This record gives sequence, structure tokens and C-alpha cells, in this order.
Amino acid sequence: METDLVASSKGKLVNFRMKELKDVLTKLGLPKQGKKQDLVDRIFHQLSDEGVARIIDDTYRKMQISEAADLAIMGQSGLDICNVKVEMEAEDSLNLGGKIFCPCGTSLPSESKIQCVDPRCLVQQHISCVIIPEKPMEEIRLLPPLFFCETCRIKRADPFWITVAHLVSPMKLVASNIPTDGTNPLQKAEAAFHLTKAHSDLLQNTEYDVQAWCILLNDKVSFRMQWPLHAELQVNGLLVRTVNRPGTQLLGSNGRDDGALITLYIGEGVNQISLSGCDARNFCFGVRLVKRRTVAQVLHFT
Repeated sequence: METDLVASSKGKLVNFRMKELKDVLTKLGLPKQGKKQDLVDRIFHQLSDEGVARIIDDTYRKMQISEAADLAIMGQSGLDICNVKVEMEAEDSLNLGGKIFCPCGTSLPSESKIQCVDPRCLVQQHISCVIIPEKPMEEIRLLPPLFFCETCRIKRADPFWITVAHLVSPMKLVASNIPTDGTNPLQKAEAAFHLTKAHSDLLQNTEYDVQAWCILLNDKVSFRMQWPLHAELQVNGLLVRTVNRPGTQLLGSNGRDDGALITLYIGEGVNQISLSGCDARNFCFGVRLVKRRTVAQVLHFT
């Protein structure tokens, strides 16, 4: 059975640059030649070993310390340059170049898969997990001509927020049991995430926030957020408001929901988060570090 350490290491591994990947391979005594995806695959095949997971965890912490030191040295003007670099890397942070990265949390290759069309992503996901028929027992007959994974959808959901880093990778809300009386099931997702010192330092700048987000998997409007009915978000044991609409109303007044800003509820180190809702539809949930854009920046695409 996969341990928490091994599971968390998978999320850290996809954030590594070539330098960190080669460092891990050196410690494992494995070849360092090849493209980034070759290196990632090589390490993935060793991840059942907790010793490998510890190496990844240690490398990840060193990477974050290095980034924090760079930020401190560069100062405010340099920070802007570094921010651009971080934002570009964030777009690649879940890029596994055709690797299976599904919100169900498993990477089994046996099922039929669909690939994200974003050329900077190209992850594959299980069709049964992300393509939801309109009626529960209906067969999936036609696949969408253009499919975007949840990471790429949330990146486009709100032009006023740029993704800097994914703190909790997309995960499906799961119903513990299906009611037989026709009422909506209670669905839930919960996770622990680590806020690094580098990320904590960024949050000292008012342009940055940590945002919890949720999307409807089979939403006909791909690029918008939507919370389940009667959503209840808890961060470190504290309730966080997600919507300003009645519990039975599907969406906000402008036809979409907003992400929940949770910066005030978290701290450096390990944080706990959970989301539940009474809804029969299928949702995906995550947490990201974001940078705010002004109206002028959005209008001028800067």
C-alpha cells in the first residue's frame, strides 16, 4: 500500500527542474541522460521504495530553500524577474508530457485515456474519471474534440489570477455512499499540504494569495470555477466561506463562482484542508498559490 510519504513525493517530483531530477538520479546511481520526461519516468519506477521518497523530499526542501535565498538576494526589482520565472515554471509544474496524471489519484495504464490538448501539458487521464455522461448509467459515446485537464482549466478560469504553484494537485470529491432515497450524496475530499518558507515569503507581498478552487468535471463551460451545493470548506479546522449564494443555487450571479482565498487560515509548514458538499454531480478540488493581476494587466495581456 502506498504510504503518505510516497504519495506526497509524486506531487513534489513533477515540480522538479532538470537539476533536481539529475541530483535525485545521482543519489540513486541511475543514468542521468535523456529528456526531462525520461528522467521523471526513471525516478517514478523507483517510487515504491520509501528511501527514494525521502531523497525526493530532501531534494524538494533544498530547492525551496535555494529559491527563498535567491528571492532575498535579488530584492524587490529582482523579485519581479523571479516571479516571471516562477510563473513560467508553474505552467510546467504538472507537465508530465503524456504521463498519466488523473484526479482519481492513480496512474493505472489499463483504462482508456484522454490527453490534454495544451501543448505545455499533454497529461493523460482516465476517460471514466473525467468524462462524465449526462445521465448516471449512460455510456460515454463521444469524446470532446478539445479536452483540457483540470490544471489547464483552472489556469484559464479567472484572468485576474496567475498560478504560481499547485499546493494540492487536482483531486476528485468522493461519495462515501449513494443514498437510495434519491437525495444528493455527501461528497468529500481532504488533503494535507506543505507551505514552504519560499511560498510564505511570497505571501508577504499583497499581490500573492493562496486559493482553494473547485470545478465541475463535466461543465459545459470549461473555464470557470463552481462549488458543489452546500459546500463546506475547512482549513486547519476553521470554516471558510466559499460562495455568497443560497445553498440551493447552482452558480453565482455572474454565472460562475470564485475561488476561496485561504491565506489568513494557513501558516508555514503542514496545513490541513477538506471540502464537502451534498451534490450528485462530479467535482474536482485543489489549492494553488496565485498572483493577482490588475485590470490594466489583464487588458494588456501582460
